Amino acid sequence: MVNLKLLCWGTIAIAPVFTEAAAAATFDYGKTAAQETYYLSTELAGRSVGTAQEAATVQYLSDRLVALGYTPILQPFTYDFRGTPLTSYNVIAERQGTSNKHIILGAHYDTAPSSATLDRSALEGTNDNASGVGVLLELAERQALDPTVTSKFVFFGAEEIGLVGSEFYVNSLSEAEITNSLFMLNLDSLVFGDHMYFNAGRGATDNPDWFKYRDLALEIAAENGIDARTNPGLNEFYPAGTGCCSDLESFDFLMPVLAAEATNWSIGDLDGYTQTADPRVPNGFTWHDPATDNRAFINEIFPGLIEERTRNYTLVLDKLIGEVNASYVSVPEPMSTAALVLVAAGGGLMRRRRV
Repeated sequence: MVNLKLLCWGTIAIAPVFTEAAAAATFDYGKTAAQETYYLSTELAGRSVGTAQEAATVQYLSDRLVALGYTPILQPFTYDFRGTPLTSYNVIAERQGTSNKHIILGAHYDTAPSSATLDRSALEGTNDNASGVGVLLELAERQALDPTVTSKFVFFGAEEIGLVGSEFYVNSLSEAEITNSLFMLNLDSLVFGDHMYFNAGRGATDNPDWFKYRDLALEIAAENGIDARTNPGLNEFYPAGTGCCSDLESFDFLMPVLAAEATNWSIGDLDGYTQTADPRVPNGFTWHDPATDNRAFINEIFPGLIEERTRNYTLVLDKLIGEVNASYVSVPEPMSTAALVLVAAGGGLMRRRRV
């Protein structure tokens, strides 16, 4: 069970203690992200829905956010899984900005549950998705006080059984919250794969302006000597420049989406499911496999990749958040309210969920 000392949805029970890191991060990019990736892998393996490890992960994330100066909130949601009613939580924290605009940054913390043929009770989920959680925690750590744009950090539960947590979160948003969302950033499986990718949501195909955050991420990567790519669109069901198959789908078509992932969209079925052409990796992917989605296997096949990818993604996304904040200035209005002026602008398909 979750410790009752934790925060519940709409209730404040833990006062934040701001740290120097929250005010101004000066440490090396990826340091915290890699540490958190290893910690979740070693100490919180098997964090699938309905397990004690899932509850321990919720507790851990809440504690870490408090240590970083946030007041985390738990958003509970109930659902039925294999005939059993369960309750999971989205863990939410905000760094309030001076405008009414915000960005949503998300990563799921759960691992795939065991099946009748595969015991996943010890699945580390180093790539899927300790890596995304690690990077999200470092981005929260790096977020300066009093930004222009509010950052909403959301750690989703129950992604692996059908995007349950993110869909619940989206359904809780008001029309005003959706309208004022600049974009949603989804971090999922950031380490294992031949290439780094930044993709928009499929909604960008009908709203070309929604590609601007994807384009900005690619520009920042190039400026910093990082090889990052976007889906080339070799599969007709996955349009060029767009991503799929994770919590981003809950937000797609409602707002711009920026999806970060490591894989290889140019091999296998050309759908991003086959991660690598390296023959040492069985079937070319590690999804939900306790034998391969773990620290030891990844470090044996690709030494240093965990550190490299968590650094690169953190660097690009931290700079992107900084540029988004720099693009907005608060302008005084009568009655002491505030308005925003955007001073710089960035430039029914088949789904295959990895659940």
